Amino acid sequence: MKNQNINIIIDSINYLKIFVKESDKFSEFLHIGQATNDPLKVSYIKKEKIKSLKDFAKIETGKYPSREFRNKYFVSTTIEKLFKELFTIVTNRDSNMLYEVISRIDIHLKNNIKNDLFIESDVAGFYSEELKKYSYYKNGSCMSGKPKSYFEIYDLINEDKNLDVKIVGLKSNDLVIARALLFNKTIYKHKICEESGKIINTTFSKSYYLDRIYVADFLQNSSYEELQTKLFLQIKRAYKLNNLNCYNKSQIESQLVKIHDLKRTKLKAFIKKTKPSFFLDVCPTDVEDLEFYPYMDTFKYVADKGLTCLDEQTGHILTLDCTDGEATPAEPHNECIDCGCSDEDVFYSELEDEYICNDCSVYIEERGESCLSDNAVYNNYSGVYHWTNDIS
Repeated sequence: MKNQNINIIIDSINYLKIFVKESDKFSEFLHIGQATNDPLKVSYIKKEKIKSLKDFAKIETGKYPSREFRNKYFVSTTIEKLFKELFTIVTNRDSNMLYEVISRIDIHLKNNIKNDLFIESDVAGFYSEELKKYSYYKNGSCMSGKPKSYFEIYDLINEDKNLDVKIVGLKSNDLVIARALLFNKTIYKHKICEESGKIINTTFSKSYYLDRIYVADFLQNSSYEELQTKLFLQIKRAYKLNNLNCYNKSQIESQLVKIHDLKRTKLKAFIKKTKPSFFLDVCPTDVEDLEFYPYMDTFKYVADKGLTCLDEQTGHILTLDCTDGEATPAEPHNECIDCGCSDEDVFYSELEDEYICNDCSVYIEERGESCLSDNAVYNNYSGVYHWTNDIS
């Protein structure tokens, strides 16, 4: 596959040479081929660079430069920029032909990108880009490259023997082209003896959820749904799953219909829900004790039972919706100091310097403020209330 990609670049250059004039610098560019750090770019080395390496560093390029050599000494650029250096555009015909060839190369390279599956347990190391075996590309994630300390919550999840979270994705050589978080929970079902109330049998099953699939920016327009679907299917196959709930349900189903002409009813065997069917029962106190937090896409709410995707605010302790290592604390429920209610009728009283409710308060007209009924005196003559502290 790699040789084919290199050949199409060289073949295209040789083809253009027949119709378009070479530039004065054409012969300076040597060992032109597909870039090792980006499958949609080309790389090269100039004659003067080869001479400099030989004369001053005693380094020989060799007839077939190694991958390591290309990474270290070659220039990586777009096909368009290189071809504009190689050829002199004189007429509109030259320009049209140049861009037609560039477009064909681009399509060919995109269609032939390798996409090997990878699965990583060190989520914190991956996000913080401390796992040096990968090359990272922009993919719309707001947390890429943040400090490793921001991601300790994933270590906390993995400490529970019944919970598991991994980074899964597709790579081309070592370049990450798509990735997502895969959550897994072991769920136990106990059979109880009706007479003794003791457990007489226990079975368990594993439930999985594939969170948002991020695709490298340079493939967003051309291969977005295709790569999401490839990652989904490879994870489903790797874990031998009949179905896999996934955030990107609609995009994947659309791609599956396009590829296999499947009916919507049959797709139910692939994905049932866009949200997980479980929560992560980590101790909320342990979560609160963490110094930093990541922005979490789905399991962002810290509740009494652990991490959940439910978006009702009631009962939540924290919401993991910040990108600076912070978390948003739940808004306090203001309670009336008299009756303890916390409904929408509760408000702050400057006279009491506390929260009170409508049922427990009266309006002091001369103060333009309310106070507790017990701290007010009714004037039968004027028909208004006075605040007790104003009466001496």
